[in-house]
Amino acid sequence: MSGMLTSYLSLAAVLFSIGLYGALSKRNAIIVLLSIELMLNAVNLNLIAFSKLGMNPSIDGQIFSLFNIAVAAAEVAVG
Repeated sequence: MSGMLTSYLSLAAVLFSIGLYGALSKRNAIIVLLSIELMLNAVNLNLIAFSKLGMNPSIDGQIFSLFNIAVAAAEVAVG
């Protein structure tokens, strides 16, 4: 079970790093917004992984992830 959590967290770290690089290095607003979306998806992956595979599994991480998806949808509407 711990190996699965490690693989999810490493994937989320890679996604977040790619998004951070894109947000800091690009000047195009659309690319920056897409990079921020990538970072938000990495956070969603972390929340759901800890929600399902953490020490105390609960639904709290999934609820926070839904709120995060709502914020991402609002960001797309702004873009």
